[in-house]
Amino acid sequence: MNVNVLSKTAFRNIEKKLEGAANDVASKVMKEAALELRKAGNGDEIIQFGVSVDGTWQRREHIYLNGCISAISIHNGKILDIELMPKICRFCIKDTSANVNSSHNCAKHTGIQ
Repeated sequence: MNVNVLSKTAFRNIEKKLEGAANDVASKVMKEAALELRKAGNGDEIIQFGVSVDGTWQRREHIYLNGCISAISIHNGKILDIELMPKICRFCIKDTSANVNSSHNCAKHTGIQ
């Protein structure tokens, strides 16, 4: 077929760029969905609307390391927020092995297991 194959490093660099672009678009779309609800609230300081919240783990039970939770508006059917919930923080593992104190927030996991 005479197809050029990317090296692992080149593929990872492209993957990082795509991840950044996808995160930017997702944040923008979720922010716009929230502003749409805010406008529907007629400018009130506190608005009330229904949401559907659902979460899942990589597999059944909580013995696996990856999970996520999402909130979807019942009013307009758009995603308002998505949160990834890993049990292990890759930054903590890296910092522990290098004996470095990290400044990131580790509230989303239970620690190194």
